[in-house]
Amino acid sequence: MNRIYFEWYSRSEEVTIYTIRFEGSPVTKTDQFVDEFFEKGFFEDIRLIKRWLHNIQTRGAQPRFFRAENNVNAGPVTFSRLRIYCIRCSHSIIILDGGGEKKGQKTQDGSETWSAMKLMMAIDNKLIEKIREKAIYYSDDLMTLEGELFVDI
Repeated sequence: MNRIYFEWYSRSEEVTIYTIRFEGSPVTKTDQFVDEFFEKGFFEDIRLIKRWLHNIQTRGAQPRFFRAENNVNAGPVTFSRLRIYCIRCSHSIIILDGGGEKKGQKTQDGSETWSAMKLMMAIDNKLIEKIREKAIYYSDDLMTLEGELFVDI
């Protein structure tokens, strides 16, 4: 079993962005994703993802800014060779994972994208469970998650 922590990534007036980090890892999945693909030369794609995140920070986590994939989401919505996966909790909270290089039309066509999406689907299921149990809850201003900010998968 792996413990996965939800850690603050960035915050604006419109949205709080969390990322995930596996227990024992010094780096978050989002930072690992950005570093890995920047080193591989995906400069324009990383720039698109950063612009996508900036747009969300400026305007909020509106559904139109995400690609719906099963019970999770992905970005960016513009053409990119990369996909980064996330959970859109609300208009003001998202949780980022990592992702991978798109290898075809479907997420399942690439082992990196398929693995990242399956991980986020599992995290989403555990997150919903913890919210139902009131172990994780929304702050009064609906801008942050509070409580036990981890899940075990």
